[in-house]
Amino acid sequence: MRTDLKHLRYFVVLAEQRHFGRAAEILHMAQPPLSQQIKALESSLGVELFDRSVRPIGLTAAGRALFREARQILAQVERAETITRRAGTVEHGQLRISLTGTATLEFAAPVISLFKERFPHVHLSLQEMSSPQQQQAVEKGEVHIGFVRPPVIQDNLEVALVHQEPFIVALPSHHPLAGADGVRLQALGETPLVVFDSEDAPGFRDLISHLCATAGYRPSSIQEGHQVSTMLCLVASNAGFALVPQSARRIRIEGVTFQTLLDESPFIELYAISSRGKKGPFVGDFLQAVDDCRASKFLRH
Repeated sequence: MRTDLKHLRYFVVLAEQRHFGRAAEILHMAQPPLSQQIKALESSLGVELFDRSVRPIGLTAAGRALFREARQILAQVERAETITRRAGTVEHGQLRISLTGTATLEFAAPVISLFKERFPHVHLSLQEMSSPQQQQAVEKGEVHIGFVRPPVIQDNLEVALVHQEPFIVALPSHHPLAGADGVRLQALGETPLVVFDSEDAPGFRDLISHLCATAGYRPSSIQEGHQVSTMLCLVASNAGFALVPQSARRIRIEGVTFQTLLDESPFIELYAISSRGKKGPFVGDFLQAVDDCRASKFLRH
C-alpha cells in the first residue's frame, strides 16, 4: 500500500493529539477505524510510528521523522490547492461593491486603484446605495462588500471600521460667516439647516441632530437632501447651511464655502460590511487593500 494523503493526515492529527479518542473526534470518525488506518500505515512502511506502552502515546524515532515530513507535505498540498483555486477564480473573478455617496469622494479611489493593481483580472462592479439599502443587498448576496455609515442593524453581517473623518460646515458663499476662521454652530443663529434624508442616512441624521443640540443650535427650518451633492446645491441656492464630511471639499460647486467646525464633534465613521455566510472570494483581499491604504498617506486624516 502506497502512503496517501489521507493516511498522512490521520497520522499527523494523532501525533499532535497523542490520544486516539481526541484524534478520532477531530477527524470525525470512530476510534477503531482510526486505529486500523494507523496500523495499516505502519505495516506499509514497515516500522512502528507510535509507542503505545506509555500514556499519552509517544512517537518513535521513525514517527518523529515522519511527523516532520508529513506536516510539510500537507502544508504544501494545502497551499497548492489554494493557489490553484485562486488562479481559476481570478481569471473570471468578480467583486460586487456598494458605497455611500460620501465614501466615493475620498475613500474609494485609492483603495480600488491598489486592488486593481494586485488583481488586474478581477472585474469590479460598483454601485452607489444608501446605507440601509446596502445592508439588505449584502444580506441577500447581491453585493459582496458594502461601505456604510452606522448604524448597522443586521446581526448576520461582519462589520469593520475602515475610515473616519470630521464634520465641516458648508455655507453659502455670501453668508456673513463665510470668511471667518472657523464656525461655531450657535453663531449661525436663524440660518436654516440642510440635512441628510432620514431614510437614506438615519445614522448621519441622528448624529447631526445630536451635534446641533449639544452646540446650542436650533434650526429655524430644515431642508432635506438625499446625497451630499444635492445638499451642497441647496446650500448654494441659499436654502441654508449643511454639516458634511470633510471629504465633501472635493465637490466644487459655485456659491459654496467650506469652513472648519469649531464645536467639539465626533468623527464620521465608515464601516465595511460583508456577509458571514456568503462571503465573496475577494472580500478579504479588498479589505487588505483598505488596511494598506489607511497605513499610507491616502487615507490619513
